[in-house]
Amino acid sequence: MRLIPLSTALAAMLAAGAAQAEMPPIDAAELAAWQSAYAEIQAMSPKWAVQGGDAFHASAAAGVPVVYLDVRTPEEREKGVVAGALQVSLTELATEAGIAALPESKTTIMAVYCKSGHRSALAIPLLHRLGYVNATSMQGGYEGWVEAGYPVE
Repeated sequence: MRLIPLSTALAAMLAAGAAQAEMPPIDAAELAAWQSAYAEIQAMSPKWAVQGGDAFHASAAAGVPVVYLDVRTPEEREKGVVAGALQVSLTELATEAGIAALPESKTTIMAVYCKSGHRSALAIPLLHRLGYVNATSMQGGYEGWVEAGYPVE
């Protein structure tokens, strides 16, 4: 029996129409890798909460320490940043310099933001893998923060 990669099988199903396609045999190692990744996503998904800027702003105003982490590019940050934000672009986040710029305490509440929310959502799994259990993507990103009239630099 000839085994084919999962990606090839999925492409064949899409091309033929899912209702009509027969699933070809899947390589056991590839299937195990996909199942492991899926299990990890399921286990982490409660930590992937998205919180609005209003909640972070209210928490900070009430005295709860919140660290804002801007994962946008340096060019985007020229237009402004959330007041006091750490600035580590998403592409730098997995580097030694990027990790060194993060808070020492792994329990720090982090509001992670980008322009609108996509890159910050991508940063959350990496931050959780690094042990930052309270890293949350800020819904609406920088644009939402500015629209709400909150402080920027």
